[in-house]
Amino acid sequence: MASIFRFLLRYRTIILFVILESVSCVLIFNNSSYQKTQFAAYIDHVKGIIYEKYAGIKQYFSLHDENKKLVAENLELHNKLNQYINRDTIHSGVVMNILNRPAYSYKTARIIRNSTNKQQNFMILNTGSKQGVRPEMGVISSDGKMIGMIVKTSPNYSSAVSILNMGFIKFSGKLKRTGNYGTISWNGISINTVQLNDIMQQSDVVIGDTVTTNQHSGVFPENILIGTVEKINIKDGIFYEIDVKLSQDMKLLQNVYIVDIHDKDEIKTLLEDE
Repeated sequence: MASIFRFLLRYRTIILFVILESVSCVLIFNNSSYQKTQFAAYIDHVKGIIYEKYAGIKQYFSLHDENKKLVAENLELHNKLNQYINRDTIHSGVVMNILNRPAYSYKTARIIRNSTNKQQNFMILNTGSKQGVRPEMGVISSDGKMIGMIVKTSPNYSSAVSILNMGFIKFSGKLKRTGNYGTISWNGISINTVQLNDIMQQSDVVIGDTVTTNQHSGVFPENILIGTVEKINIKDGIFYEIDVKLSQDMKLLQNVYIVDIHDKDEIKTLLEDE
């Protein structure tokens, strides 16, 4: 005890200075919205750096599996490209039109933080407004499966709402085999299952049907894979509530693509005029 008193007595000036400085900072932040905003922005920046360093260490130990996955993806893409090149049905005029005015493009990003154990799950990506990322851009996994949407950006980072989010904006999904479409949501029960709603009971639905995005989403290109029909429930005596098993394991996300629909704002303006 005597040692503690001697320590406090010896460094009393420094200790008093630290206490007064802390009190001053608290008073400034509590009474100045500008300072509070600046401090919050600085904290977000520091958190982003910490999350990125942690994600980098985690990714280092999984490089072998990630490289194998990338090789397999490149092989699949080359095979698909050869199929398109060798198809007689492709006309050069159509291809040139598509190349001259692409409907959408992709930006690469890496997830540095991802939650799956909450009712409102989010992801932090290491790409932000400086790289052209904007809110309402879709996020898909490295092998082409829907996982979420950008909701907020900073210069170098962005936040995306996960498909595992009970507040997730409902997107249009469809049964690929029949074309029947409804809305995708999550009931908060299983991290492996989402729900496809608003499908009429007269629709032809079977267990194992593939569920994808469709052209009405406005955020994703058509036919981005979501999952497969796992269970068919009757809701309100009119519609089905279909449990869809996700094709993507949401706990294993690292590298992702951000989708930029080029004509989205123009289309949205037309819809607002209806």
